[in-house]
Amino acid sequence: MKTLKTLMAAGLILFSIAACKKDKDGGDGGNAAEGTIKAKIAGSSWVSMTASANFVSTGKALTMMGVDMGGKTINLIITGYDEKPGTYEITSGGVAIAVTASYVEASVSGSKTWAAPYSGSGAIGEVKISEFSKTGNVKGTFKFKARNQNDSNDFKEITDGSFNLKVKSY
Repeated sequence: MKTLKTLMAAGLILFSIAACKKDKDGGDGGNAAEGTIKAKIAGSSWVSMTASANFVSTGKALTMMGVDMGGKTINLIITGYDEKPGTYEITSGGVAIAVTASYVEASVSGSKTWAAPYSGSGAIGEVKISEFSKTGNVKGTFKFKARNQNDSNDFKEITDGSFNLKVKSY
């Protein structure tokens, strides 16, 4: 009986440790100022001038977008979002919760779009959501490697990304 109690206590401790780890799975929330998205694009710092987050209950779609003064844009879309903090992988494999990301450079002469995932990419990034409320804010971090949609040899590394946005729900 003493062995059974010891095993049960050990199991409870392991369960508690695992539960705590899951709580932190969404990361620390990053350091973006309220109402912004920030990141490093190919090593250069970038901060949005305007940014938004929208959640559509039908389809469970969470979209986040930030644009700077020069027309550079970062888009993050999580389809099938379960409204919970956690890590959401950007991968080309079939998954129940699909995550896509893009970086766009818009100009008068045209625009270039780098997208992730891309055919055969596998896991190439993640979005970590540390806080989410349909009537509050979404906070988290992200990173991804994107490929130019018109040049399969042209890639952009988006690193050290974070967001802190008010959510509009529909």
